[in-house]
Amino acid sequence: MRSALITSLLTAALASPSAAYDDWHPYANPRFGYTVDIPPGFEMGPQAANGEGAEFRSGDVGATLMVFGTHPLDGDFETDVAERIGYEKQGGWRIIFSRVTPAWASFSGAHESDVFYARAIALCDGSAAYFRLQYRKSKLTSFDGVISRMAAALRPSEGCQPASD
Repeated sequence: MRSALITSLLTAALASPSAAYDDWHPYANPRFGYTVDIPPGFEMGPQAANGEGAEFRSGDVGATLMVFGTHPLDGDFETDVAERIGYEKQGGWRIIFSRVTPAWASFSGAHESDVFYARAIALCDGSAAYFRLQYRKSKLTSFDGVISRMAAALRPSEGCQPASD
């Protein structure tokens, strides 16, 4: 009986991550030509009228996810990222981490009881795609896997060969 209970618990524990994995859903933006995977529990909210992106919310954990594309001035990806980091600072966010390359960038910040993580990639035509996930500091470790998955999943649409690192 005890071994059956342990086997049952192990089976349930091993099945849970794959079930959560299957609950992710793709978001594709045809205007800018990028895709990203949206985590389970996030519901689409307002979409930008100009087709730049969408906002997703997860009410149960109080998280907000913005996904959007942009046309940086002169197609300068690194300058666009630096400007967005500056906007975050102006908004009262303390930047904790940033890494910017010609092909991708990641940066994060903290403000009061919230944190955010942003990821950007350069796209083929000089445009860029971003996601910005904001959530409570108390959920910091809960979002590590989500952020890793999303960072790996943010990519240009098929046929695009953006700048390399």
